[in-house]
Amino acid sequence: MSKRLLLAIVSAMALLMPLASAEAQRGRDDWRPDNRTDWDLLGKAEIGTRLERDVIEVGRREGRFSAIGFTVSGSDVRIEDLRIIYVGGEVDELRVRDFFKAGTRSRPIDLPGRGSFIQRIEVTYRAPGPVRIEFYGERRREPVWAELGCKSVGFLETNDVIRVGRREGAFSAIKLQVSDAKLRLQRLRIVFGDGTSQTYDVRSVIPAGAETHPLDLDGRRRIIERIELDYLPSISLKRPSRVCVLAIEGRSGPGGGPGGGWGGGPGRDGPPGRR
Repeated sequence: MSKRLLLAIVSAMALLMPLASAEAQRGRDDWRPDNRTDWDLLGKAEIGTRLERDVIEVGRREGRFSAIGFTVSGSDVRIEDLRIIYVGGEVDELRVRDFFKAGTRSRPIDLPGRGSFIQRIEVTYRAPGPVRIEFYGERRREPVWAELGCKSVGFLETNDVIRVGRREGAFSAIKLQVSDAKLRLQRLRIVFGDGTSQTYDVRSVIPAGAETHPLDLDGRRRIIERIELDYLPSISLKRPSRVCVLAIEGRSGPGGGPGGGWGGGPGRDGPPGRR
């Protein structure tokens, strides 16, 4: 292959990559305030012609949100700062320092998982004339859990294996659901597709009808081969316990980190732009 032809191919790839990236982002960056399926109006601020600070009360009743965005109408405006205060008192402070023309909107501003319940939004801005700023929230979609398998834990049984296999895909977190009778779970071991494992020393009684907190999986090895369960043997001759393992796909788990609320824990081997 000649040097000239090679340079032509590299140049073409360099031109196409930004276009592909832009196309992938378009669906989310081009959010619309009238899209009531995904976005809710949280509140609005209206001011005159000087530097102002306004507070938009949202409250828990509005639900959980994964991102916010705002629209500008009536006049151009310079947004100085945004403060997002969450239920529980946590705060995100954003130094925007950007100018928005009337009739434009911001890009979506992603919110961290810890801050999905918004209490209020504080905005500082200045405008040459009366301006209206409306804030919208993108409703957080609840995770979809897939059932990997179930087992009935019979009289005096002490262990089980639920085989998943590489074909089921990669997962970011798992949880257990127990029904019919309480389960005395000693240990949970997750064996990944590469042969490594992640172990939780549970040593807990899970009541019938309950489920565990989500357990985040090691990000480097989330393809599950099998799940090994160790129990304390039941001496009851009544209806046996039934335990099901559920998992969620994705880049990050929805849980509270390793340990998922069990005592033992695991043993392991910029500013928004204009649109």
